[in-house]
Amino acid sequence: MMNKKLQVWLPLLFAAVMVLGMYFGYQLGGGNGKFFSSEKRNSLQEALDFIKLKYVDPVNVDSLETSAIEQMMSKLDPHSVYFPPVELKEANEDLEGKFEGGIGVEFNIFNDTVNIVFVMPGGPSDKAGIEVGDKILDVNGVSLVGDSLTSETIKNTVRGDRNSKADIRLLRGAKEMKLVVARGTIPVLSIDASFMMDQSTGYIKLNKFTESSYEEFMAALESLQKLGLKQLILDVRSNGGGYMDEAVDIADEFLDGDKLVVYTEGAHMKKREYKCKRDGLFEKGKLAVLVDENSASASEVLVGALQDWDRAMIIGRRTFGKGLVLQQYPLGDGSALRLTIARYYSPSG
Repeated sequence: MMNKKLQVWLPLLFAAVMVLGMYFGYQLGGGNGKFFSSEKRNSLQEALDFIKLKYVDPVNVDSLETSAIEQMMSKLDPHSVYFPPVELKEANEDLEGKFEGGIGVEFNIFNDTVNIVFVMPGGPSDKAGIEVGDKILDVNGVSLVGDSLTSETIKNTVRGDRNSKADIRLLRGAKEMKLVVARGTIPVLSIDASFMMDQSTGYIKLNKFTESSYEEFMAALESLQKLGLKQLILDVRSNGGGYMDEAVDIADEFLDGDKLVVYTEGAHMKKREYKCKRDGLFEKGKLAVLVDENSASASEVLVGALQDWDRAMIIGRRTFGKGLVLQQYPLGDGSALRLTIARYYSPSG
């Protein structure tokens, strides 16, 4: 009796298992009706394979891939860019607000010689005894004197691994000296200047929006308030932008309530609003913002919000007009794409 029941139900059981297998196979195939199918290779991948396998001479495929990516990016907006591994570190340093392996000086090239024009207080060079006006002759035996000298050559020679030693031979007046500098982490400050112009008027010059810009701005603003700040001039001329979140946080210090600072939207990015979320340090005092044709991106986010809410007087020339949000995406070989993913809009739209 049991065998007859099993004979009746066994085909149904097999059919159910087959249906389930077909369903899961369909899902594993990406929903395209093909079991375990893989994504079709595109023409670019096929072309690279043919070149690699069939071309008459040996070819650097990495170089071809880099050229192909750069060509693709050139067809997009001018702000979407590709950074090869060798360029990515320097590109990131500009936004991170610091770089590793520096000695903490600024220099100019006068008459084929490196002249120190600024020494960062408390930095590696300051601790080693380097002074403004010193002339660097060589670093670790590599000469830095000559007509063909470039800023890039000097940076590559002076910088090194963090905590490594730079043996510097320099000229101070007519005296030749040797000093050893331990390279370290060097901040790239986004506040160029902060001071009181008179008893009540303060001035802050902001050159970019890095990871530390809001922190630097708050320190500068609090310092000026202790000196009697009643009205402020904020200078973002030639500020090409940076991190939008830093601009939003700075705008929050000037705007009250939960006012909208900016919103973003793109074809693959839903509308997102950025609003004020805290009591600001300077919501009531008079505010003027200086701009020019090189004030762009995050600078325009800040200025646009202050203008739309009638919070500040905007003085200068028409700004650059870069209403784009960029996101950086790392690639497997250490390179990266900095890609436009949305547009930003001021509170008025």
